[in-house]
Amino acid sequence: LGAVVDRGTRRIVFMASTEGGVEIEKVAEETPEKILKAEIDPLVGAQPYQGRELAFKLGLEGKQIGQFAKIFLGLAKLFEECDLALVEINPLVITSEGDLHCLDAKVGVDGNALYRQKKIREMHDPSQEDSREAEAASWELNYVALEGNIGC
Repeated sequence: LGAVVDRGTRRIVFMASTEGGVEIEKVAEETPEKILKAEIDPLVGAQPYQGRELAFKLGLEGKQIGQFAKIFLGLAKLFEECDLALVEINPLVITSEGDLHCLDAKVGVDGNALYRQKKIREMHDPSQEDSREAEAASWELNYVALEGNIGC
């Protein structure tokens, strides 16, 4: 389960798939029908029915549907409140008791919104960035590495 901003529609799009352990890009290329999507209307935000709809399409049953909808709504809230560019839960598993558990997560923050996100900014670790991008950022410049020895 993950979400990104679709630049074409300017909306948050949630994607879900039962194809665990596989790169989502590979699934999208080879079997796009296995990726389920829910587009979030910015005027009303994520709605519980969208989470339930994804849960049904994923084949979840009973209490799992409510659990999935709760996770979906929580991720949508996190995405919007923290100015994320990406949020992904992988894997999202079903325990032997039939409950959903998020085992790992990945988030990507919109760098242009860090000025609004003091707590996230304080966690920033420049050692995880490309050294050239970090140097440019220290001078409040944007740097995009290109092939060869040029940048823009």
